[in-house]
Amino acid sequence: MRTVLLIILLFMMAAVPAGCSLLPGQEEPANEVPPFPEGDMPSELPGRKLRDTVFYLPDASWRLLIPVRIYIPWEEGIAKATLRYCTAGNLPEAAASAGMNALLPAGTRILGMAINDGLARVDFSREFLDYPTEHEDLIINGITYTLTEFPTIDRVEILVEQSEPAFPGGASAAEPFRREFGLNLEVDDGIDAFEGTGRITLYFLYAAGDNVFYVPVTRVIAAPGDLLTAIAHELLEGPKRGSGLFTAIPAGISLEAVTLEGSKVVLHLAGEPSIEGRQTAADRLRQQVALTYTEIGGITEAAILINGKVPDFGPDVHFPESFGRPKQWNLAD
Repeated sequence: MRTVLLIILLFMMAAVPAGCSLLPGQEEPANEVPPFPEGDMPSELPGRKLRDTVFYLPDASWRLLIPVRIYIPWEEGIAKATLRYCTAGNLPEAAASAGMNALLPAGTRILGMAINDGLARVDFSREFLDYPTEHEDLIINGITYTLTEFPTIDRVEILVEQSEPAFPGGASAAEPFRREFGLNLEVDDGIDAFEGTGRITLYFLYAAGDNVFYVPVTRVIAAPGDLLTAIAHELLEGPKRGSGLFTAIPAGISLEAVTLEGSKVVLHLAGEPSIEGRQTAADRLRQQVALTYTEIGGITEAAILINGKVPDFGPDVHFPESFGRPKQWNLAD
């Protein structure tokens, strides 16, 4: 009789589909999220492996979300663990020392998570809703962007105690959250964010103590005739006043043209720029341009020419003829 019962039990367990419901404490299926993103190398410490993980965390003033790359211990249910590190009191030391804020209120528990066909359903405890209403957009976007860094997640559904929440700031939970509206949105006065406009992603820089981070900004502009040229103009215009960001593009230059050579975009500039900080400043210029342009599908490289030549910032400064997207940007240590 015991043998028959065991066979029936095993049959019932095999018949239950993975990810079919979201129960308190349920982890995402172990095979949904690979231990290490493609191209990343795990760090080894005695007895454990670390995963290179990108968190989107608020800056010290809750004005921006900043992507911060941190090595965290690998464990089963790594997406759920990543959110746990976003909770006040659990923020990794590397992020805290860099001046970042925790994304989730103290006491927030992740009761369960299920990942199915690209949708991550996250169930938070009621403490999740204990935040100032003015922080709501950053919190929702931070959750969405942090989870969609995982290759198997492209949209996020937020639940509280297994129910659709009433967000304090009025956000709607009727549809899953996606990246489509952009991060750190900038809309100038007089521009309708939805009619006759385009959205471009620009990277600027943010200083936090001894760290400098590259921050993506979604800027709404009048519908661009030439996207590559429009991006260049906006980069040279710089960050919005009062944003807390700065640019690595030196003063004293103007835009002549932007050309596309296969998968490489070339910025043709003119002027006599002065650059302070020498190699560090040159590296920041290169990475800011590369991060911005490689956001566009099909572009993998960038190049800068000033007065028709590769920039010469002095005998001790190396500036390559072309460059791709950096792999280890915004690493907090």
